[in-house]
Amino acid sequence: MNRRTVEFLPMLSNDPISIQFRIPASDHLGKNEVEGKVRFLPDSVELDWRLKGNVFRGGQLEVETVSLSYGDIEHVELKKRWWKLRSIILRISDPTLVEQIPGVEMGKMGLEIDDRSRDEAKKLESLIDFKRSIFLVDEQTRRLEAMSNEI
Repeated sequence: MNRRTVEFLPMLSNDPISIQFRIPASDHLGKNEVEGKVRFLPDSVELDWRLKGNVFRGGQLEVETVSLSYGDIEHVELKKRWWKLRSIILRISDPTLVEQIPGVEMGKMGLEIDDRSRDEAKKLESLIDFKRSIFLVDEQTRRLEAMSNEI
């Protein structure tokens, strides 16, 4: 195998990419800080989150799960600072899917990457582009089939 083929193979892997994250509190007292894990699975994206425990709330709350298709993700941006990945910006096409998560505004999620997940996050951009292109091709194929059935 040449070098180009070896670099392409991890993108086609079905191994899920799991990234630990936090969304900083938007209030000054830190009451609504979110911690969680986003998993990029072969067919969907699973977002597990909960409010971090603090003195106002006592303990940590139940973990809630949001399931997204790759088609729901409009844009992925990886933010670097000092040559290290620091955060992921996810833009969700339907803001109502993630409106219950504190710190998310109009479908824009700023997820600060945990230090232990930085290596996994490097694989993310190519995986999302690949999965989104497959979704768009499938949608176009369905529309073309529907149009041909009408004729």
